[in-house]
Amino acid sequence: MIYRSGYMIERYSSTMLLVMTVLISCMYSPLAAEGKASAGYSWPFEQSDLTPDPSILRGVLGNGLRYVIKKNAEPAERVAMYLNIQSGSLHESNEQRGVAHFLEHLMFNGSSHFPPGSLIDYFQESGMNFGSDTNAHTSYDETVYRIFLPNGSPAQVDKMLLVMADYAGGALLLDSEIDRERGVIFAEKRSRDSASYRAHLASSSYAFRGTMYPDRMVIGTQEVLEKADSALLRSYYNTWYRPDNMIVVIVGVIEPAEIEKLVENQFSELTADGPLPEQPDFKALDSRGLESFYHYEPDLGRTTVSIETFWDAPLVPDSKELEQLELTRLLGTMIMRYRLQRLLEEETLPFSAASYNDGDIINRIDYRSISAQTNSQGWKESLKNIDQVLRQSLEFGFQDNEFERAKSQIISLLDSSVLTARTEDSRTIGRQIIDHLNSNRVYQSSQQQQELYTNMINSLTVDDVNYAFQQGWKNENRLISVIGDTILNGAGKREIKELYKIFQREEVTVGSGLEIQQFPYLEIEKSTNRAMQVERFQEIDAEKVTFANGLVVNLKTTSFKDQSFQFTAGFGNGGMTEVVPGMALLAEKIVNGSGSNRLSLTDIEVIMAGNSVDMHFRMGDSVNYWVGGGLSQDFEVFVQLLHTMLFDGGFRENIFDKVLAKTELMYQKMHRDIRGAFPLSVQPFLAGYNPRFGMPGWDEISKITFEDLADWAGPALEVTDLEISIVGDFEKEKVVQQIEKYFGAAHLAGINRPDIPIIEFPAGRSLTVPVNTSIAKAMVLLVWSTDDFWDIARTRRLNLLADIFADRVRKVIREKQGASYSPNVSNFNSKVFKGYGYILAHLTVEPGSEDGIVREIEKISLDLMENGVTEDELERAANPAIASLRDRIKTNGYWLKSVLFNSSRHPQQLEWPLTLIEDYSAITVNELNALAKKYFKLDKTAAIKVVPATRSLSENASAESLKLAYLSPTLRYFHKNNARR
Repeated sequence: MIYRSGYMIERYSSTMLLVMTVLISCMYSPLAAEGKASAGYSWPFEQSDLTPDPSILRGVLGNGLRYVIKKNAEPAERVAMYLNIQSGSLHESNEQRGVAHFLEHLMFNGSSHFPPGSLIDYFQESGMNFGSDTNAHTSYDETVYRIFLPNGSPAQVDKMLLVMADYAGGALLLDSEIDRERGVIFAEKRSRDSASYRAHLASSSYAFRGTMYPDRMVIGTQEVLEKADSALLRSYYNTWYRPDNMIVVIVGVIEPAEIEKLVENQFSELTADGPLPEQPDFKALDSRGLESFYHYEPDLGRTTVSIETFWDAPLVPDSKELEQLELTRLLGTMIMRYRLQRLLEEETLPFSAASYNDGDIINRIDYRSISAQTNSQGWKESLKNIDQVLRQSLEFGFQDNEFERAKSQIISLLDSSVLTARTEDSRTIGRQIIDHLNSNRVYQSSQQQQELYTNMINSLTVDDVNYAFQQGWKNENRLISVIGDTILNGAGKREIKELYKIFQREEVTVGSGLEIQQFPYLEIEKSTNRAMQVERFQEIDAEKVTFANGLVVNLKTTSFKDQSFQFTAGFGNGGMTEVVPGMALLAEKIVNGSGSNRLSLTDIEVIMAGNSVDMHFRMGDSVNYWVGGGLSQDFEVFVQLLHTMLFDGGFRENIFDKVLAKTELMYQKMHRDIRGAFPLSVQPFLAGYNPRFGMPGWDEISKITFEDLADWAGPALEVTDLEISIVGDFEKEKVVQQIEKYFGAAHLAGINRPDIPIIEFPAGRSLTVPVNTSIAKAMVLLVWSTDDFWDIARTRRLNLLADIFADRVRKVIREKQGASYSPNVSNFNSKVFKGYGYILAHLTVEPGSEDGIVREIEKISLDLMENGVTEDELERAANPAIASLRDRIKTNGYWLKSVLFNSSRHPQQLEWPLTLIEDYSAITVNELNALAKKYFKLDKTAAIKVVPATRSLSENASAESLKLAYLSPTLRYFHKNNARR
């Protein structure tokens, strides 16, 4: 099935592919052939002419509960389990708004077999992390609980099916737990409040009026949340948590027939009173014609201008006809996005980003949308431009070469899905099955999808795509929106509408087509010295090849992802040589947007259409690198592209202009969002205002000229050393031959490493950062100085200590006090700066509560320092960590990024895998207690509060701290050093 990306909070629920920025998943569709049948409980394929995936076992219990079981090999030993309740906020009454989500929280707060406060400990003891391995979500039309088991033994599966059976029918819903969790719900509501969310609420209320959608936001209403009690929650629970409205999905290393018996044993006793209630009436959109909408939201830091059309979508069964229609629409979406990208590359425009979307909202509303992001002065010209692009496409249609490009990309991704199907992750498959079920779509195997869509796409013409595109915009409903920091007068809506009418009268001209450029175009110098040194690391089954010119190639073959590879290509010193703070930030974006010296980014993407290669550039703290991957069959194409980007990379002035404009909008938003304070103020403060940390102020960025940036970037991006690391399923001999062919004669002279400064942590100091925001939330950060990364045993123990600290913070701040929705504790150890690292506790809280939260966190840290961790805490932290690490070492990403990447500079990385699991398993309470005593001291702590600036100065900060908060990091650095002198 094909899904288009959508509008704001639409369902991204599945199928085809990710083509550049086009959201399309990797193809699937509900359910299987053999299994039990039960009258009244149908599967999507039973109303469809599509054939379901034959590898899935499905069935229906006597009480109506359905189940789907699929055997899958990856990750090895693990099993993904889901309980899918086919109800969400749309199923609430007016008096229940917010109850579906509230219930989801309470499933973890007491049930028949798990008393309040015991379930998360139970998960941890079983080797699972709360959050990453066990969690849940509520949406408009679904509530899904998930558990990712560390192994697929029948005993382990049965234990977790008991948990899910309790979710399904054994919730206690105690008033004491409801009152305790109410604070967490309010904390979540506060943490999710943002300028973007407020704009979404405003626009949805206007655009989708008449339907239930604007009145059923998942978080609910303040009034209902304040008054919700056991009776109210149970009324929803008894109505919708019933076996004939549930589906259990299990995917992993299991024997389906064996697991089927366990499902029947745990769920067959569930009952429901009476028939399943009728689905609530979603209602229809209010009739409309041409309308305009204006919403002022200064904290967005930008303005979005859009032209949209939407209409009521009938609920129809899945079918070949429907899939072909959606495939045709997808092709149009891809071509529109190509056009917008090319426009942004080639012309000077008033907007810095643009997008085109074609999709649906929870299968009830279809829409089309074209939009652009601009500054507060650019909305008129931006509206004119996107109107021109849209009408140009509607009046003159798409061209054959654009159509062929989109076709080839889809076919390539279909082929890739088949080649890698055997090593698909069980969690991905489970989510896809649920998405298909809840969208009434048929889940198919990758092979089935390849056959279905390839046949369809080969039968389509560009005229078919043009017709579908035009039909989508024939609807009489048209909404023209201006949302963001643009200030319009009281007649703003009328001004928008009248201006749009004027633009509609202007003529449009046919656009130019795509031209296929020559590639590869660089001459390849043949190596005269083919000598190479091969060093084998048998214990990790890897090898290092050093060529005569100094090129280093690290290789490791794996079976983790069939017929695929990942790579890094590192060189230079990254941002370490930056002469003005912010240059590396801009340079990275310019390189990624510039293509090569001879070819634009669009030219390269046209050439690469039909190939699987994907790569992007990063300018790290101490090394530049290209990173990406593809199918092994496209390896030579990858080497050709990498060779071009390394030795003839683009650095275009017109891209600089666009990057600068987009960066300004980003800064405007960051300055009005408490989260923006972390890179702008907190990270520099934690590093003694060293300009290498965090982000510089906009005052510094805005003064950088293209000439100055190019003068620095030229030498900084020169390839004088090169280390290529490749991990995956490939033939070593062929890979080495291809690399030698393109890089064996490269002139590499080596590189000088710059001196690394010592970073001063602000031990014992505090900072208050005021943020000019209308959003009523604050941040508290407590930070303890530790050490750098390179004592790997210490780093591993600090990771585990941070996990234990996080668990204590969760129990006190979230569960006991309800003061923060998602308190976070993390461990950071620098790989670049000697002796620099920290453990950071980060919480979003209610303004005015910051001091109390600081005291609570300090109390927890002092208790950890003085009394140490317990054996039980160690076990509950270590078991999930080890289970996660066992998964991680079976991924290409681990071997590439943690072991091989940059290993010629840090050869000790090659030894880390040998001790990883054994060392984590050997961590003792005494070792952790020694670290806690060493690092969790108040005189090693830095305390930061980020608060809305509307709070009084006397309450929040001294005049000096307010002045420093508004200075750029570099100015603060000099201010601090001059003050000391």
